[in-house]
Amino acid sequence: MNYNQKLKEKFQYHPQIRRIARHRHLPKSIYCQIKEQRIMREARRRKELNRRKHSKPGSMPFVSERKKHIVAVVK
Repeated sequence: MNYNQKLKEKFQYHPQIRRIARHRHLPKSIYCQIKEQRIMREARRRKELNRRKHSKPGSMPFVSERKKHIVAVVK
């Protein structure tokens, strides 16, 4: 690991090394979970938009994603 780190430091200005170092390296399982969560979130959003589109105007108010996750407001 130390050897690899020294190589990165030595060649840090080389364009290909700089390009690789800019990328975020994650374990494959985490990467796949993030991808799956993104797909699920998009599906929920699409379904909600379709429900809103096919229901009576004004019957389904628009709630932002941030406010959906708030459980209670403390006074």
